[in-house]
Amino acid sequence: MLAALLPTTPAAAGWAIRVQDSPPLWRAGEVLFVREERRRALRTLPPEELARLCDAAVDRWPSFKAPTTFTRQRIDRLERFSWTVMRAAADAFATGDPRARQALVRLLDRWAKGRALTKLRGSPNRLWYAVHRALLPTIVAYWLVVADEPTVPLARRARIFGWIDDLVRRGFARQRGLDPRSDVARNNHAYLAASVYAAWGALTGDRELFGFALDTYRHALAAMRPDGSLPLEVRRGARALWYQRLALASLAVIAEIAAVQGMPLWQGREAGKDLHLGIRFLLDAVAEPERVLRYARANVNPGPSWNWRVQDLGFLSRRPHGRHYMAWAEIYLARFPGRDESRRLRALLTRGNADPRPMIDEFAGGNLSCLFAQPNSRPVSANNTR
Repeated sequence: MLAALLPTTPAAAGWAIRVQDSPPLWRAGEVLFVREERRRALRTLPPEELARLCDAAVDRWPSFKAPTTFTRQRIDRLERFSWTVMRAAADAFATGDPRARQALVRLLDRWAKGRALTKLRGSPNRLWYAVHRALLPTIVAYWLVVADEPTVPLARRARIFGWIDDLVRRGFARQRGLDPRSDVARNNHAYLAASVYAAWGALTGDRELFGFALDTYRHALAAMRPDGSLPLEVRRGARALWYQRLALASLAVIAEIAAVQGMPLWQGREAGKDLHLGIRFLLDAVAEPERVLRYARANVNPGPSWNWRVQDLGFLSRRPHGRHYMAWAEIYLARFPGRDESRRLRALLTRGNADPRPMIDEFAGGNLSCLFAQPNSRPVSANNTR
């Protein structure tokens, strides 16, 4: 079980950490897990299962011109970039496919040379949200495939590193300068940004970035209601549960990155509330929508539908562009296979006997089925509740 591989320490028990006293990182250089441990686990998968979860089966990988100046009209190109990065990184890491590795390095280096995304024109909130969404899988891909790869020339590695580092620090400076009372400093935008800072902080050993992410996580739990709902998310009308789930994705990523560094955020509580409670609220409200309707009726920026009485549950199925917005559940299923929430997640994701894997999503960091599915675990049947 993955949890057994990730130690905690008495020194980490006081998990409510401020930026100024962020603890040392146990495993600086690792992000979502210890790479060699995951490689060993992947080697135990049957070849057909490994191929199903990880092999992108692409012979000719696409490349995309770097948009130095980033506008709303170029978000589609950024999404296509991210889709290639997520699939190629998992394929190269898990199967060793040299074509996937070469394509990934070539694409990242092209965007690094072009200083992609360094000039933003348009709504800064919307554009930084898109940049952070792409940065998380880009950091994961760099960590998995590029950072320690001796076949990648040092100059290329340094160029890619410098580009990512520059974007992370630009975003961090902006995030720290936001009005702390503003929504984007306290809602899913903030959690997504914090997941990026947690990942880059863990990879580079930057305690300031990492501490900021931990503090954001603590504030998220402090803001959570006793029933597990996140106030700024569940007021979003027909997409109340959509945004509850979105926030949970980023918080789960932060909790798992912290766990690798010996910090038990999964067990961390703020006024008796933890992340399990937030997941439980999501599951309860999917089963009984009336639980969220009293909040959803506020109908704040609800998205495409104004009918707050009918919740958009489209996140439970694969999206037309290939993403599965419940990919973060792979982290939870791997870490807590025996919890009731995991049993319910399996049943929810496999209702109708559908196979949700591989589940790939930027908000979770990439192809999470490849990176987290456990040997001998087959949540492809709603009847499997191990």
